[in-house]
Parts: sequence; structure tokens; C-alpha cells
Amino acid sequence: MPFKVNYFDGKSSQTHEAYISPSSLAWKISFKKKENNPIQISWNIQNIKKSEVHTKGLISFTYGNTFPFQKIESSDNNFIEYLNKSNHKNLNNRVNTFLHKHKKKSIISLLLAVFTILFTIYFYVIPTVAINFVSKLNKTQIIEFGNYTFNVLLKDLDIDKEKSNKLQLFINDMNVNTTFPIKAYVVNNKELNAYALSGGKIVIYSSLLNKIENEHQLTALIGHEISHIENRHVLKNLSRNLSGKVFLSIIFNDFNSISAVLTKNAHLFSQLSYSRNLENEADIYSMEIMQKNNLNLSGMPELFQILKKENEIEIPKYLNNHPVLRDRILYTKKIADKQSSFKRNLILKDRWNNLKQLISKINTNTINE
Repeated sequence: MPFKVNYFDGKSSQTHEAYISPSSLAWKISFKKKENNPIQISWNIQNIKKSEVHTKGLISFTYGNTFPFQKIESSDNNFIEYLNKSNHKNLNNRVNTFLHKHKKKSIISLLLAVFTILFTIYFYVIPTVAINFVSKLNKTQIIEFGNYTFNVLLKDLDIDKEKSNKLQLFINDMNVNTTFPIKAYVVNNKELNAYALSGGKIVIYSSLLNKIENEHQLTALIGHEISHIENRHVLKNLSRNLSGKVFLSIIFNDFNSISAVLTKNAHLFSQLSYSRNLENEADIYSMEIMQKNNLNLSGMPELFQILKKENEIEIPKYLNNHPVLRDRILYTKKIADKQSSFKRNLILKDRWNNLKQLISKINTNTINE
């Protein structure tokens, strides 16, 4: 039985309405291009990967081991039901519940069993419940929470309105489809930092913006932060860190308390450290945006080179939960090296030149003063 999906070939931003006929060995995807004969491609079942982004009523998969990846999305309930019954572990994301039986040989073994269960609940079950709760929040709730959080942080932010307006014009001319309205703010700060807030707000510190050299690197930075917003990494990560308090609020159906817990910890947004998988996902997402905008993918590893150069001491890999800059430089450069050519995006180049001129002018005036 064929199911309706949207197919992305990974080479352009065009979406194809398609039908998929799955089997135990492969998925057959059929679609038509304008004025062309029907096209059919085959996905080997072993190379299909379930997206880590979970949206209610929508499922997505990527295919292949090399960039750019093919992708399908579907809201077909019959397809979702088919996947839920699938035996392939990489095709569904049902939470598996494991029951551990312990023989009562002694009081010690019983205590160990209890401790194991409590440990599992606290470090695995509770974070999973908290993240699932965030996944079910609707767009309006996410935006309202982001606005509330931004207002909490606002009193400590020295926003440069002129630079922010120029940066916003750059973002407005980017070819990128987003669920949330993206609004950027340049903040006067000596730290090299940038972070995203739930609902679409991006904060970039002036010191980091001063180090960026071209439109390719700037798009790499913005695309990375947009990925955190679109994939709800921000709230998921924060909810995981505060899952104990959030979990108690869910049990008692106290959604106001959930909001209170998160907003009281709003300062954590500028200090979030994402997992290896989430950072990798954001890097690749950003490079896909760069490709759609006809930009040089080398802008991504170049951005990491700038950050690495400014950090005198690199944190050892075994002490850090997310990839160190050296690793990220290597795998993003490997992807960028496969790019054969790109067209010059004159619109974004012009927007970047206007922003850079403003930065240079302000920096010169500051020195003269």
C-alpha cells in the first residue's frame, strides 16, 4: 500500500509530492517532475535514518551516508501506523520499557535493585518525559515562552539597535523556511558568544560579530542557531537539565509551575551546552541552508577556526560533552571539500558589506574617542 510523502532530493530546495511503497528490504519512492516521465528511486532499508526532530503528526527520514542527504516527510496517519508496527529499530521511535527481575538472595541485592530502578527513572525516564512534553508544545506556546524569557534577560543586554537592524536585513534575505519568526539582536559584549532562544530570537555578541570575515561565515553562524530554534533543542536541553522539577509539575498537571521553573532559570539560555548529536545536527542543518543560499560551505569550518584561535586553552575531549572545535573543523571541512562549485550570492554579499561597514565605522569612532 503506497503512502503519501514529501520528497527532497538534497540537491535543491524543491519539494516533490511523492508516494512511498515500503517493504522489508527497501522503500520505493515515486514522483513526477514537471513535463517529465515518472521517476522512481529506491532506498535500502539499512541506510534509512529516523530524524531526531519529533513534531506531532509529522515524521521524517533521511537517506544516505554522504552530504547532502535525501529526505522525506509525511503526515500520513496510515504511514505512521505502519512504522509503529515495524520491526526495524531505525524506523520507529517507540519507547521500549524494560522490566528487570531480581532474585531476592539478600537485602543487599534488593537494595541494589531499587537503586537501579530509581537511577534509571531519574536519569532516563524523567528526562524523556520532560523532552516529550516540550515536543508537544504548540507554536504559540513556544513563542510566548521565548518572549517571556527574552524580557527576563533584556535588563542585562546592551543591544546595539543599528547593528541589529542591519543583521536582521541580512537574515530577511536568506533563503530559509522557518516555523518560527527569526529576530536577531546584536549585544555589546566582550565575550565570543551567540545563542538562540525558543520561539525565534537569536542573540549575537558584538565581539564575535567583529571576528566574522564574510557572508559565508555569518550564514554558518545564523544557520546553526536557527537549527537549535527549529528543532527545539533549546527547550529540550533545558528541560533535560531541569527535568526533576518539570516532571513533578507534569504529574500534578501544573503547567504554570513548568513555566515558572524554566523562566526562573532563564540565564541558562546563554550558557547551554548541547550534546554531540544536537551540535552535529545543527552544523549539518546550517550547511544545508548555506548550500540553498549559494554560499561557500567552507564558511562553517572557517567559523570554527576563528573560535578555536580565540580560545587559548582547548578543553580536552574527555572533559567535554559536545565536540571540541578541532573535531568540528575536521568533519565540516570534509563536507565542504565535496562542494564542487557555488554561485556568488550578491544580495547577501551586499547585506554583509553594509553590516561590515557599520561595524568598522563604529569601531573606528570608538578608538578615536
